[in-house]
Amino acid sequence: MEYTSIFDAIPREAALHTVLQTITIYWLLLFGLRIVGRRVFGEMGPQDLIILLLIAESCDLGLANEKAGYWGTIASVLTILVMGGIIERVPFIRKWLDGPTVVLCKDGQPDRKQMRKCLVDEDDLEKVAREYGMESYRDFNIIVLEGDGSLTGIVKPEFRRLQKQEAPGMVS
Repeated sequence: MEYTSIFDAIPREAALHTVLQTITIYWLLLFGLRIVGRRVFGEMGPQDLIILLLIAESCDLGLANEKAGYWGTIASVLTILVMGGIIERVPFIRKWLDGPTVVLCKDGQPDRKQMRKCLVDEDDLEKVAREYGMESYRDFNIIVLEGDGSLTGIVKPEFRRLQKQEAPGMVS
């Protein structure tokens, strides 16, 4: 099989095949990464990771039909960018990807079942407490896992007053 270069005619059928392959792999990865869970990504959105991975792979002709050559790579990269743009602009897809907030700790009591499900441990809760300048996650009314994978909390009212007295410039 001969490689198709930039100077050759665009092999339309092979380029279309490349677009279809890219779309199916994109959605397969997106669903797979969504199933894995938010904490795996940290602050990065799953679509950001997919775009980076697929563009790198498509430049190696991994997603392109063999017959498509150079034009298959172009078709694949453009398809990935279009799919990424669509996901950024369609609210219900963005909402599905981010998912709802999940309560991990309420009134200082961790929800171990939710923590296991979301791949969060007690050390993560303690880290949130340190970030807020508190001694323990038990000083919080609530700690939630946000859609983007970050952990946030609301400090108990009695500790908010102490926090303001100790650090007047700090926002709670």
